[in-house]
Amino acid sequence: MLYNFDSPEAVNGWTTVNDTVMGGVSTATVSWNEGALVFAGTVSLDNNGGFTSVVGPPDGALGSVAASTAGLSLVGTGDGKTYVAQLRTTSGGFIQRFATAPGQAAVWELPFDGFTPVDFMLDPRPAAPPLDPATISQLAIYLLDGQEGPFTLSVTEIVGLTP
Repeated sequence: MLYNFDSPEAVNGWTTVNDTVMGGVSTATVSWNEGALVFAGTVSLDNNGGFTSVVGPPDGALGSVAASTAGLSLVGTGDGKTYVAQLRTTSGGFIQRFATAPGQAAVWELPFDGFTPVDFMLDPRPAAPPLDPATISQLAIYLLDGQEGPFTLSVTEIVGLTP
């Protein structure tokens, strides 16, 4: 178990980072509701914007837990949009997209070998070393790719995939 959002305290330390850091006007919140981390808001393409994210607190223990798994499994309910899971490691970031269905509970399985290395702006890093799960220290979830409008993603837990 990497994250279990069974209590309001479980979302402590999770924050949002929006395109407002670069002049955009997208908004987002992170909250707790009925056993889930709720990432919600509105993505706007105005002012060259178009992204928002929720970022977990840095946690040096994530790598040791992740090292014994084959990937991540996110459990929750989506809204029909496609989100980006980002793993932050000592050698950089790695991303993988997952599509949601409107209002349907789902399990999104994200094997480590499906993560692509990216730079700070989420652009591909073709010469990057492969993902070493033992070096994962932080997790983020983004909404981007021109998906304008309101969104809500609820995540009840994030667990490791069985190897």
